[in-house]
This record gives sequence, C-alpha cells and structure tokens, in this order.
Amino acid sequence: MSKLWILLTLSACVPEFQAEYRDPAAQEIVDDRWNETDARQSAEALIAAVLQKPWLHLFKSTKKRRPVIGVDELRNRTAEHIDTKALTDYVRDELINSGQVRFINIAKRKRVLKELNYQRRGAVSAETRAKAGQQVGIDYLFGGTLSSQEHVRGGLKTVTYQVVLTLTNLETAEIEWSKKHLIKKRFKRRDTKW
Repeated sequence: MSKLWILLTLSACVPEFQAEYRDPAAQEIVDDRWNETDARQSAEALIAAVLQKPWLHLFKSTKKRRPVIGVDELRNRTAEHIDTKALTDYVRDELINSGQVRFINIAKRKRVLKELNYQRRGAVSAETRAKAGQQVGIDYLFGGTLSSQEHVRGGLKTVTYQVVLTLTNLETAEIEWSKKHLIKKRFKRRDTKW
C-alpha cells in the first residue's frame, strides 16, 4: 500500500501542463508539416531575390517612382492546411519596410469605399474629410503557389515544399519577376506508419 501511495503522491507533483517562452526565430521541428521556420526561410530568400532583380530598377528609372503592388493570393496546393496569408503578410511587410515598393490593401478596398461614402454624407467635418479619387492604382499583382511532394519508404519520409512567387504587370499581364524557393525535409521513424 505504501508503494502505491508514493507513486500517487509523486504523480500528483508532476504538472499536467508546462510552458515556456521560446525564441520565435529558432528552428524547431516538432512534426512532419510546414512550420514557421519554413515560412520565414522562404520569405527571406524570396524578399532578397525580388529586391535585387532588374524589374525594380527598370520601373524606377522609367516611371520615376516606386512601384505599387497589390497582393493577390498565394494558393495552397499541398495536402496540408497552411495559412498562406501569414507567408504573404511576412513578405509584404518586409518589402514595405525596405522602402523600395508601395503596397495597396486590396482586401480593404470595399471597407475604404464604405468609409469614404460615410464621410461624404456630412458626418465628418470638411477639414478632415478624405477626398474621393485619391486612391493609388496598382502597377503589379503579387501572388503565387505553395506545393509539396512527399516520398515515403518504410520509416523514412521526405517532404519537398516549393514556394513560387510572381509579380504580374497589371497593364501588360506580363510576369516580370518570378522566383522559386525549395525546402526539403527528411524524417525517420522507428515504426513504418506515417
């Protein structure tokens, strides 16, 4: 009886839940899925590529201004549920903060129009009222795809993710920049079931 009491007492001392803060930039693999490290690595590689390619210099030298970009969508073509908006938001934020490009919030245009209509009805003072017809047009649409390929044999599994981003010229519909980034991960298990 005393051994059972000791085991019960010891098990009661072990907390059911433990947590700690971690460095969000630290690489950590807890399963065989897409994770925040994959998103960050992809975004950093693609951001560096888009800012160094000729399309940006050509646009600035021709138009004498920074290009205006609207985010289309990053389509998830994997079998996983992946928040692709988080990846495009990361890329967008870093590009905006580079000072090299400007972004239009396409998703909020209806909300902006609703606010403009509200202000024009006289509810807002003339001095602070936003002027209609001042929105900026888009030069490029930014979008792409995220896909993956899995290979399994016994207890070994490899997953290769491919992120492709493109910039499409709105006037000509030409893709003026495109870049692919690959991430390959390898996993081993003792049992053979994935």
